Parts: sequence; C-alpha cells; structure tokens
Amino acid sequence: MYEELKGILVDDLQVRAEDVTPTASRAEVGLDSLAVLELVALLNGRYGIEVHDYEVLAAGTVADVADLMAERCAAAGPGGPS
Repeated sequence: MYEELKGILVDDLQVRAEDVTPTASRAEVGLDSLAVLELVALLNGRYGIEVHDYEVLAAGTVADVADLMAERCAAAGPGGPS
C-alpha cells in the first residue's frame, strides 16, 4: 500500500519522489491542509474507502497513512478495493 500511496503523492499531488519515505512526516513531504483534503478525496474515490482528513492529519508518517489505507481496504472485504 505504501508504493500506491507514494505514487499518488508523486503523480497526483506533485510531491517530490525523494521526499516520500516511509518515515517522512506530513510536513516533510509538504502536505498542507489543502493537500490533505485532495489526498483524502483521491483515496476515497480510487479505493472506495472512507478516510477522513483528520485521520491523515493525525498520522505521524507516510507509512502511517499507508497503514490506514490498508486497514480501510481490508475492512472493505472481498470484492472491495485491493
């Protein structure tokens, strides 16, 4: 899930690839509150999951956001997002 998130950050939100590491904070990758809203909309639309902006804002690292994505995708169950 981390690689998928990295792709979204780099391709859709124009974050520099070298800034995106599993241990990078939201601030280190340059995700301000507006970018977080865009990310949430992309995740919810692409994966059919429900992630909230406050959850992404509370995530400590990029890996934490990827874990949140994986958790929500798993909760979607069979036939849900992969």
